Amino acid sequence: MTNTPSKGRRVATQQAVRKGGVPPTLVVALVAILASAGALAIQQPTEDPEQRAVVAPATRPLTSLSILCPAAVQGSPDLVIGQGTEGGTADDGTLVSRAAEGEKSEDLDLAPGGAGPVDASRDAVVVTGTGTRAPGLFGARFGGPGRPAAGQCAEPSGERWFVGVGAAGGLHESKLLLANPDTGPAVADLSLWSTTGELIDVASRGLTVPGHGSTVIDLAELAPNRDELAVQVTVSRGRVAASVSDDYTPLEGDPVSEWLPPTAAPATTQLVPGLPRTMDEPKLVLANPGADAGRVTLQVVGERSTFTPSGLKEISVGSGEVVVADLPPKLVKQLAEENASLRITSTVPVSGSLRAVVSGDLVHLPAVEELTGDSATALPGGAGSVLTLTPTDKAGQARVEFPGQDRDPETVRLTPGTTTTVPIPAKARAVVVRGTTAYVGSVRTITPKGASVLPLQALDVEQLIPDVRPEWP
Repeated sequence: MTNTPSKGRRVATQQAVRKGGVPPTLVVALVAILASAGALAIQQPTEDPEQRAVVAPATRPLTSLSILCPAAVQGSPDLVIGQGTEGGTADDGTLVSRAAEGEKSEDLDLAPGGAGPVDASRDAVVVTGTGTRAPGLFGARFGGPGRPAAGQCAEPSGERWFVGVGAAGGLHESKLLLANPDTGPAVADLSLWSTTGELIDVASRGLTVPGHGSTVIDLAELAPNRDELAVQVTVSRGRVAASVSDDYTPLEGDPVSEWLPPTAAPATTQLVPGLPRTMDEPKLVLANPGADAGRVTLQVVGERSTFTPSGLKEISVGSGEVVVADLPPKLVKQLAEENASLRITSTVPVSGSLRAVVSGDLVHLPAVEELTGDSATALPGGAGSVLTLTPTDKAGQARVEFPGQDRDPETVRLTPGTTTTVPIPAKARAVVVRGTTAYVGSVRTITPKGASVLPLQALDVEQLIPDVRPEWP
């Protein structure tokens, strides 16, 4: 007897399957379709992309900030570092300096929210704050005793302008320092203009700065030129901080070494604050990188009003050219009568800087960026310093603080069309300004051995977090 089922029994079983069962392949297909539909329902935006409201980026406290501090000049004391924000303890973050060329780093001893000298290398260094030590970080180098040369530390920026740099070799020579605070390589491009036009044949494109490295560019070797130049530094990859050192020999004087501050980007209205009341060889350097020629007029923003000195002529600026003009003696005489800022108004965007000799010392006074909110600068210490503030449009107030000093903050009124001054205590090593309206400002220091002007720098305290959403067709 056999165990094989009969043919009739097998047929009955197959019919039962066809009548009540579902093929496995169909089940898998249905599950896949339902899963895809559910995922799309969850991800698909509920509102029409065309009608979705634009959401501004959110702000968060800054958690890391690096600044490039230039190398010291002969006789320079220690580097001065400050922090324009309060709150937190030394355990809430780190503050270190690293050689601009290399990996060696060291901790810096500075109380949170304080300001003062720190023990750091005399070479160019990158100072980095993390955690609560990052917001509001700033600093500067200074000259030796009695010589108020000053060079501020610079944050990485996508674009920097330097107007009035020298490439003559010996008489006036500038060196550009590019530093990369990050581990990956960065790339920068240089554009240069002279009194005869843009220097398009100069090999200044695609300059690679290695990670945690720096590059020094001698402009007298890159683009030899007897007249002043304008330089634009544009970063195309990564982050780069830029600084310029300057060697100059005044007429019938000894060679001096200085730092040349950055200038505001070209605009039709600019302000040069902190003018010395007495100066020799004052020269205004104007750069017009555009394709159209223009005209420039000058005004004095004094302690009581803004005025145009009588007989002052317009200055013509050719397209794509740098113009070097002597400041008229009549204007220099009027500047000696009061503390003032110089207003530069032009028919095309220009960038400007004033160079002068004070007590045998070279001083650079750049047109500066407009500020809103909080700003600060380190101070050389000693007598002879004064803060100058000029509002750009509307009236407001400014609260002036001196970190580390046993002195109450001072509140001053800012009146449009005028310049306000605040004396600085001799022992102060930093000043913080908190404004309620747009303004420009600087600290001018004059001693029997020379002068320096330190523009106020905006305090970087927050980072922007963009609102990112998927783009649907």
